[in-house]
Amino acid sequence: MGKRYLRSIVTDFQTLTAAADILPVDLPVNPVSHLILTLKATKNIAAAATNLGRYAVPILQQITDLSVRHRGEAIIQGQLDDLAVLNGILHGTPPAVGEYAYADNQEQFVSTVISFSRHPFWHEEAFPATQRGNLRFHMTAGALPTGYDAVAWALEAVELIEDTPTRYLKYTPQTRAIGATGRQKIPLPIGNEILGVLMFDPTDETDATLTYAFGKVKIMKDNVEQYYAESNWESLRASIHGRMPHYAVAWGHQHGQAAVDTDTGEETQKIADRPPLQYGYLDFDPLVDGSYSLETAGAASLDLDLNSDVSTGTVRIIPVELIKVPGGAAA
Repeated sequence: MGKRYLRSIVTDFQTLTAAADILPVDLPVNPVSHLILTLKATKNIAAAATNLGRYAVPILQQITDLSVRHRGEAIIQGQLDDLAVLNGILHGTPPAVGEYAYADNQEQFVSTVISFSRHPFWHEEAFPATQRGNLRFHMTAGALPTGYDAVAWALEAVELIEDTPTRYLKYTPQTRAIGATGRQKIPLPIGNEILGVLMFDPTDETDATLTYAFGKVKIMKDNVEQYYAESNWESLRASIHGRMPHYAVAWGHQHGQAAVDTDTGEETQKIADRPPLQYGYLDFDPLVDGSYSLETAGAASLDLDLNSDVSTGTVRIIPVELIKVPGGAAA
């Protein structure tokens, strides 16, 4: 007989107040594989006259901080667009978008998986059972996205009610302000295995001259090069392609036109700078079996070493750590 899981609504649709925190939400006590956050936005203008063909991105970017905390410690945290890109890389699928209608006052929704596992529903990998009130969901909303006059949100959870997971994922962000060109280091967490590192580069891919904060990247463990002796930012895009095929257009796009009702002739897809562009990924788990994971226990230092082409901007990284449940087996 197969095992069962339980998917349930934790919080049904309610208004998302702009520029405010939600009241923290208690999550289930059984092992949690993943959460599904859905944002439903109401258009305030016909989309054909705006850039609402970008679909998911403006809605995702309203969530300026999302976290899942266990007894106050952040297990998952970040801007929702960063977390959506990272989960898309881990699972191979972008957020789901529904209701493509263009009329004023019509709704459009985006559903994003926020997972504690490299494979949602994986028996061995989920956040373990805990007591009521220990695991809580937090979220901060920014201003309403341009083109929308209301947003509602709902949260569902998938519990593995017959499993005892041995491990789960932890991923929280770090930032660094770039103050000069050249080499600089961002410390990575030490103690747990690292499966990958998401990198957000603030530079603009549509500039006439292409320069990047993560111009070249290497990993240094105890001052010795590991895994990435050095790689160009442009080449790191291949890691995302391997994880999420057709990633550049999977998040929606626009078609260029001279005016609202004037075709340019040959249609041009406009991707511009938005998720999942401006991201790179250092993959230490290409086989998704832990065999290449970056061991950090006992290291005196562990750094992401970047050689920046630019002298301004703030980069973000999100290391993906594999946390072993006490008494659990290896990955």
